[in-house]
Amino acid sequence: MIRPFRVDDLPAALALQAVGYPEHLHDGEAAFASRVRVAPDWCRVAETDGRLDGYLLSHPWTSTAPPAPDVTLTVAEGPVWYIHDLSVAPHARGTGVGRALLEACRKAHPRARRSELIAVDGAGPFWTRLGWSPVGPLPESLRVKVARYGAGAVYMGRELD
Repeated sequence: MIRPFRVDDLPAALALQAVGYPEHLHDGEAAFASRVRVAPDWCRVAETDGRLDGYLLSHPWTSTAPPAPDVTLTVAEGPVWYIHDLSVAPHARGTGVGRALLEACRKAHPRARRSELIAVDGAGPFWTRLGWSPVGPLPESLRVKVARYGAGAVYMGRELD
């Protein structure tokens, strides 16, 4: 079942983040909660029988100006659907959970015309299969920011139908 991300989902989402991402990319509880607070309609979870299968943290934002990891947001505004974090539990990988989370958010925001994200830890091919592609050339300030996400991090974008 796909549903809105609730504050009581934080412990399970933080545990899933710890399994799915390198430590230098971890968001603390305050950063997670801030995204849910400022953009509740853009954040979703997938669960089966009360068990978290995955989550999506996203929000409206400004093009090519992504917030850094573990930053607490006070507002979320802009013309771009920025995907901050999509994580699928190991037990649910390959089942379409990630795609379902994205589709649920997209359906809730049909006026969004562009999406951007930073693909990390080798996730570029996954995002390419879903229609995102590398953005470039990047301004130097954005290139430096993306490099902080680790080797192989790629800034990606997609025009939405």
